[in-house]
Amino acid sequence: MTGSGWCIDTSVYTHLCRAGHSSILQHLAPGGTVTVPLEVQDEINEGRDRYPGIPAVADTEWAQTVMLTEQEESTLLVALGRMGGGTEHLGECAVIACARHRGLMGLIDERNAITVAESLGVECHDTLWLVLEAHFVLDVYSRREAVEQAVQALIDTDMRLPIASGAGLFPWAWKVGYLPRDTEPSA
Repeated sequence: MTGSGWCIDTSVYTHLCRAGHSSILQHLAPGGTVTVPLEVQDEINEGRDRYPGIPAVADTEWAQTVMLTEQEESTLLVALGRMGGGTEHLGECAVIACARHRGLMGLIDERNAITVAESLGVECHDTLWLVLEAHFVLDVYSRREAVEQAVQALIDTDMRLPIASGAGLFPWAWKVGYLPRDTEPSA
């Protein structure tokens, strides 16, 4: 797991919260806190209108909102341009900009945004990577069944994932190179 701090996008935050697994963020984030750009907080608040169970960033102990600097705003515009313009991917691009200038890792699910982030030198991972990290680090997720249930809970929130069920996590993780790891917990 990376030692730098984390900057989180809307999808990762809202789906983990809706699935009942926000504790993954609280317990895995370096320093116990994730950074949330203001643009992402605005998107989270829009989601809270539809799903009141999503906590406001200010109501958590594990997330803090930040405003982008002028330099970060410039990088956001570069990232938006690479994503095709418009404001559809404003949150992802804010994460990319914030992570780049603050030396953080981005947590983003949008594949194209991850490609743009990497082109700008930003390390990024997605929600499934995060759940696998929980499997290796947090006792409550150390059993295969527990982590598969967490993924199924994400799917049940209508999260778009590259697998159809929680049972597909480990075969997929081997296929994409998330596994094997140096140390695997006992199942």
